[in-house]
Amino acid sequence: MRVLVALSGVVLVTYVGYRVIPVNATTIGFAYLLLILIVASTWGFLEAALASVLATLVFNFFFLPPVGTFTIADPQNWVALSSFLATSLIASRLSAKAKTRASEAVERQRDLERLYTFSRAMLLIDRSAPFAKQLVEKLAEIFDLQAAILYERHAGEFYCAGISGPEGLEDDLRLATLPEGNYGCQCAVVFAS
Repeated sequence: MRVLVALSGVVLVTYVGYRVIPVNATTIGFAYLLLILIVASTWGFLEAALASVLATLVFNFFFLPPVGTFTIADPQNWVALSSFLATSLIASRLSAKAKTRASEAVERQRDLERLYTFSRAMLLIDRSAPFAKQLVEKLAEIFDLQAAILYERHAGEFYCAGISGPEGLEDDLRLATLPEGNYGCQCAVVFAS
């Protein structure tokens, strides 16, 4: 659907630049480039690349002499057409990368906000109830986990959030906390997102 909309955008720009408001090759080239940048920043590289190829073809057919054919008489127009295609593909790729990096930055920001919220929740845990039980509940709540299980070695207790019990994980969690085991940690946690 997005490819169809992107290609329809090229057809619309061509119609406007050829029939409604006749413009020269430079103006329509910039209009195509602007459209391709919008497509790349909105959807991605694939849609923009396909729109670039179509824009190059219609740019050649409708705006470069001899008009109405796919042949190019003037060698300068070969340079213009090649430059247009290369510029639109490079700009599409850069725009798609910028969009990807922006979404990654937003995701990292969300992760940091969750970690900050979790650290604050740890500081505000009520000391009258078991710390580990509250910790695992906050962990499941803040990170939107379906389940979290914490095994504390010294107490020999399992603390669960989101499920009724460890369901066969007891031995694995105990093994992970043994000093002679592979990890030798004081507690073990299992998450189910």
